[in-house]
Amino acid sequence: MVEKEGAGDTLAQFKSFLEQGKTKEAKLLLRNQPTRDFTGTWKAIISHHSRGRPVDTSSIYWDTVDTCFGGTDLADCRDKTPTCVESNHLPNYDLDTDRQAEICRLVTCLAYNSPDITYSPLLYPCAAILRRHLSEEECYAALSILVEPPRGSQFLTQSRRSWEIMCQTLYPLAQKFIKKHVSKLEAIVEKDQLQATFTSWPWWIFECTPVQHLQTMFTSFFMEGNKVLYRFALALTKHYAKQSFYLSAAREEGFQKSMRKCVSSLQVDVLQMGFKIARFSRSEIAKMSIKVDMELKSLSNLEDGKSLERRRSNLELIAPDAAQDILAVSDTLSYKQLQKLWHLLPERITMVKPKLVFSSNDHGTSLRTFYNKCEYYEPTLLFVRTKDGDIFGAYCSSTWRERNEKDERGLRQLYFGTGETFLFKLLRGQDGQQDEIQAYKWVGRDKEIEGKGDRAEQLFMSGDDTMISIGGGEGTGLYVNENLEFGRTETCKTFQNPPLASNSDFTISVVEVIGFNDTKW
Repeated sequence: MVEKEGAGDTLAQFKSFLEQGKTKEAKLLLRNQPTRDFTGTWKAIISHHSRGRPVDTSSIYWDTVDTCFGGTDLADCRDKTPTCVESNHLPNYDLDTDRQAEICRLVTCLAYNSPDITYSPLLYPCAAILRRHLSEEECYAALSILVEPPRGSQFLTQSRRSWEIMCQTLYPLAQKFIKKHVSKLEAIVEKDQLQATFTSWPWWIFECTPVQHLQTMFTSFFMEGNKVLYRFALALTKHYAKQSFYLSAAREEGFQKSMRKCVSSLQVDVLQMGFKIARFSRSEIAKMSIKVDMELKSLSNLEDGKSLERRRSNLELIAPDAAQDILAVSDTLSYKQLQKLWHLLPERITMVKPKLVFSSNDHGTSLRTFYNKCEYYEPTLLFVRTKDGDIFGAYCSSTWRERNEKDERGLRQLYFGTGETFLFKLLRGQDGQQDEIQAYKWVGRDKEIEGKGDRAEQLFMSGDDTMISIGGGEGTGLYVNENLEFGRTETCKTFQNPPLASNSDFTISVVEVIGFNDTKW
């Protein structure tokens, strides 16, 4: 491949930023000066994401090849794919038959070593893109990162449920962030057809986008995560809505066919258009995904003729060994309290082994230490016990290090988190024991879906060097000061909770945090 003039300089600058820990600058460089040296850039991204993970993926890969195929003969791999990929969607991007066989071998070996992956349709397309510029071993290293990303990153869905949520999340995001363009489509396309076409949006990208544009998009995706896919899809929608020819074609041949034709003939850099969509962030994707998940669950329960009450499985009870690990060091919780709280957690979280990551009795009362111990866990459960004996807290859906992230204008975001966040308190029974739990969930979900969300109802988490707080709007649901000594609890619009303690201003006895590591959704 002939590189454009200056491509080497861009790669050198990109590597320099990564070596200096200037991740934001590296991302912006890829956005503003798209690379043409995909081989060098992707290798640099692999190295960046693999820091602290010194694993010999090459040896693992070829050992797995021998286990799965009994040797390296490509004839044994042709047209053989694992059940986690979608057999009807296997784009090859003009690769020859030998490389296509290598892609089958790659995804088969990855699936063999990752048995928890039950359904990941984009795994094959990603392998095919990578194989255009990387060796088999390098492709395997890259794919390993995509399915086991660094903390804070998300790339590929790994179950049918998460895939369905992803597919159905773009349309409500489009209604919110590019409303004017979606309104154009809604005026000429029947709603059912519009929604059906939007659910196939990942295939607009991976099956229709010309390879030169796809590789550029994939580079930013590999660096930044799945938010790039959403930005790219929103930009494709904007581009389509501006083309009167394709809008007219939608009336005659249908929106699905017309959209795919438009994307296939793409000649402009829509990725730049996607990066210019204001106020669009990972937290917005997470919030909308949660809403879609809730709606799907409700529809499923209605179709089954059952109540809307969430059905629990045995997996949603905390494992006895995990509970004992926590109770052995906790100064706040009993087994019964912990078990009751488990029923309030999202189903996917109950399957992850928890860990007590912070206790003010053991680690001190410094907010800096609190952040150091907790900020790489997502999600977390925060517990506060007061001098009066009240016990309450919050389920914090995002990492505390998001307090340092900046918005599109470069300003630190004051609030972060998602609609899964909630407050809770332990209630005293007649026997004086606090064995019952009252939860206060987010009140703004329905209003937000309808586009009428009140910003004060979305103040989930906040933190800086002087305090942490959960919930806001005409009061703070839960506030703790920098010394983890004093706090305040009030009714807030985000959760419509009463004060969690017997006194709004309280003195803290102990603060504890349970963390959930390696969470995937």
